[in-house]
Amino acid sequence: MKKLTSIFLPVLAVLLFTGCAEESKNNGGIVIPPVISEGLADNAVLHDTPKIGTVSFKPAGHIIGNSFLWNIEGVTLSNAAAREITAEFNAAGTYIVTLNVDGIVEYKGSIIIPDTQSYEIDMGDNHTIISDIGQKRLFVYGDNTYGQLCIEKSILNLKEPRILKSYTSKISSVAAGKNHTLFTDNSNVYACGDNSYSQLGTGNTEIVDNVTTVSIIAPLKTGLYSRIFVSAGGDMSVAGYEFLEGNAPKISLYNWGYNDSAANKIQSDANLLTTANSREEPLFATGNGFSIVRATSNYNVFSFGVNDKWQLGRIQGAGAGYDAAAVNPDTHLDGSKTDMASGFVFTPYGEEKLAGDYSDRSYYQNNYFAKLAAGDDFVVSIKKETSAESSWTKQDKYAVYVWGNNENGQLGFNNKDGNTSVRRGTALFNGIENTPMEKDPNSVIPIFKDMVEVAAGRATGYAVSSDGILYGWGDNRKNQLSSNKQANSVNNIVYEISNPENVTSGYKKVWAGGDRVIALAGDNNLYTWGDNKNGILGTGNSQEVVASPEKIYFSLAPVQ
Repeated sequence: MKKLTSIFLPVLAVLLFTGCAEESKNNGGIVIPPVISEGLADNAVLHDTPKIGTVSFKPAGHIIGNSFLWNIEGVTLSNAAAREITAEFNAAGTYIVTLNVDGIVEYKGSIIIPDTQSYEIDMGDNHTIISDIGQKRLFVYGDNTYGQLCIEKSILNLKEPRILKSYTSKISSVAAGKNHTLFTDNSNVYACGDNSYSQLGTGNTEIVDNVTTVSIIAPLKTGLYSRIFVSAGGDMSVAGYEFLEGNAPKISLYNWGYNDSAANKIQSDANLLTTANSREEPLFATGNGFSIVRATSNYNVFSFGVNDKWQLGRIQGAGAGYDAAAVNPDTHLDGSKTDMASGFVFTPYGEEKLAGDYSDRSYYQNNYFAKLAAGDDFVVSIKKETSAESSWTKQDKYAVYVWGNNENGQLGFNNKDGNTSVRRGTALFNGIENTPMEKDPNSVIPIFKDMVEVAAGRATGYAVSSDGILYGWGDNRKNQLSSNKQANSVNNIVYEISNPENVTSGYKKVWAGGDRVIALAGDNNLYTWGDNKNGILGTGNSQEVVASPEKIYFSLAPVQ
């Protein structure tokens, strides 16, 4: 029967998907039809990170047989008769992959080897979305209870990354909220999943288990914008539309979905936060009901949303609004911490006052935040710091600052002042010196390291140093810090996470969501570990928790 299925299903799949190709309306947005590629839709061949160099291939677990024969067009395979093979790619391009099982073609599809490899990744509570920019494809996997994988809810979950859609232009931004997904190809903002707070931007609260456009900002489309950025966290969504006004780049910032200040907590209309001169590379980080944004050209980082754990990095009313006068945070305390209005994030304890500047404006950042990451109710950031090595040279280093909730040690140190939250940035890593800030009530001694990447899960923080070490701290109940870790110098809370097995070149980048983590290692492969309930890590491991890094394999078959 397997042989007959292999023969007839390709024809049936083409007929079925031809019938589905016409676009239809749903929930106020345009439904994007699934894209079928060569090969059987339900027969997945898996490969690790596509790149110039060595790439591993293996069939999905349900493909069984006595003999296997692989062929990759233009590539010599020395182990082509094995179930799992490796291929050495010496040049970028599109390669045809064929797998014969017991003499029958089980799969025929293509793999794109890009010139350079780059990823956009975001992780919700239990699902993951990956844009492989080199392949111009979108991969999804994990829980699909709310349709957050942009496929029918009848598919409860995907236990391997599957292709959702292929694009002629790259995905510019992806975002995963608690149970919803946003992404954009610089033409539209697309959404799917839970919509209880209108976080999909459809103007209603109906769940969408396919890909739909965000209709509430459709009238803003003028064809003049050049880039779109999206961010999501909890049940809130954020978008930045960059456009040209004459020759000047501008950006308009919008948010919708969960609004703690609204009577029903629902913000069904897109709220215009500001339109301002745009930065070269905007940054967005959204947690559970709050967001941190660096998008405007004046270098300021703004925050808005829920502030019950001081996750906004400021006090209600202090610096509210993009052009408001500065307010000294030490003399304008407010008992209420929740504020949906935008405002400046504080500088670390006001210590960055410029020479000759005696205004209270020094309490707001006039420096450069290079990276932002938001957990459920805390923030991990990288700030550029400059130190004069001599009268004619300067040294740029990148330090990690944290603020917000610290009940699970997610800030990387123990509070000494009796509070469970930290309302302004505290240095956890510092590339210039490892002495505590004068006004820091916790007297944290930073780790003397130059940092390049940060990430934040539900209650766990991560950072990658310039020498390739991955650090982690906070909640470890799902082994999201991995079982193979070594304590470091900050209150024995910050840990060094060991490299994947047989990898000696360290780490390059890290992403986190829920109680899971993905890291790009020095061998240019993606690895994952942590919470694996219902196989949401996508590695095929059936254990509830995966305690050490496992390589991620991508499926060459489409999801539908």
